[in-house]
Amino acid sequence: MEIELISFRYNMRAQKRLRLVVELVNHSQSDLIVFCGYSIISEDSISDLQKMLENKTSTVLFEVCNTVDGKDTKGLFIIKKGKILNLHTSQLFVDSKEIDKNEALGERYINELETRRCFQVGDKSCMVIQCGENNIIRNIQNEKNRPVFRFQERPDLEKRFKKLIRETDIILNPIHTPMGNQGKMQKRREYLSADGRYYFSVSQNGTRKYKGEYYDISIESNCLQYGYHDGKPIIKYEYDPEACDDYQRRVYII
Repeated sequence: MEIELISFRYNMRAQKRLRLVVELVNHSQSDLIVFCGYSIISEDSISDLQKMLENKTSTVLFEVCNTVDGKDTKGLFIIKKGKILNLHTSQLFVDSKEIDKNEALGERYINELETRRCFQVGDKSCMVIQCGENNIIRNIQNEKNRPVFRFQERPDLEKRFKKLIRETDIILNPIHTPMGNQGKMQKRREYLSADGRYYFSVSQNGTRKYKGEYYDISIESNCLQYGYHDGKPIIKYEYDPEACDDYQRRVYII
């Protein structure tokens, strides 16, 4: 099975994003294509995308950002057999502050995973965690950042979450901009990919603050895309040397 990850430059205009999605999908032979967060800006572009699709074999996961009354809604869509399907789900929380101690949101999130975030690619079951929703896992800092399900006081929710990941072959984590504290993120990637699972994350580039100064993260940076299997990084992948200043592309064979 061939899995293709595609990261976009974070400040790229909407029309160029749409054009690149069309080109990259139509020229791909991968079984599964996963775009970073903010793949397409505005749901108005979806009808145009549908008209231009020629690839009838790849399954494609992408995110559409729609701004309503100043608020961003980050919806998930997939393409199967050349048809665009709305998963009718969007990101529920962005960081640990939003989800911490919020059991009601945690329960809603588990339900979202169970009912709207899973799909099949061939014989592989896939599940989507959007960007900072990986904060459903927390790290115990004084135990070498050991990762655990956030709501330890709710064994019913933990049981449902563990059942979900146990029944999933591939966990996909599209991201908007690279996350900080990669030590903690690494432990989460190991956790999510344990027991023979695969985990893939794919992010735009962006800016990061260091010692009071902001700097750009290169579109070629290794921190934009991660592949893990059975708790360990996947070292072998095909890196696209023809990728331009607007995107990074990697292909993994699993």
